[in-house]
Amino acid sequence: VCMACQNKSPNFTPHWIYDCPLKQTKKGCNNVAKRLRGLHDPPSRKVFVSGLPFECNDGDVKRFFEDGVSGGEVSTELVHLKLLKFEDSQRCKGQAFLTFDSDEGAQMALRMNGCVWKDIEEPGVSKSKKQKKGKKDGGADKVEGEKRELRLKITKVLNRFVTKGKKGGGRK
Repeated sequence: VCMACQNKSPNFTPHWIYDCPLKQTKKGCNNVAKRLRGLHDPPSRKVFVSGLPFECNDGDVKRFFEDGVSGGEVSTELVHLKLLKFEDSQRCKGQAFLTFDSDEGAQMALRMNGCVWKDIEEPGVSKSKKQKKGKKDGGADKVEGEKRELRLKITKVLNRFVTKGKKGGGRK
């Protein structure tokens, strides 16, 4: 049944709305839906992490947070990980969104705010293989094996209006 004319036009056969000759389209009619997108609060199990090294991958971040969060009495699991990457090189931008299976896991991750990033070895991969792969001559005065200390900033994910500081979050 056509939603535009309800198939009541005498000269037309029964049809769907995308075939209706009486259908009128308006450009930009979903602007209200676009404006309201991101208005609702994201789940409390979701956190945002910045300060990650550019060389890290999904596995490194997952191992780091599962090792750091599972230290408590509650066992939690990292359900989803979205690592933000550069489009051209596919290297990490140093930021990620993490979703845990429970609120307790997210709270434990938030308590890790300000902690120092440490590489956690992947089980079954020797350390010498990783060093050979990533070894580059960065400078003569740099001591080998010395890396800059990266402090992670972990925050709760907020809705779009709070994050961007826009007004109108309470519209209905």
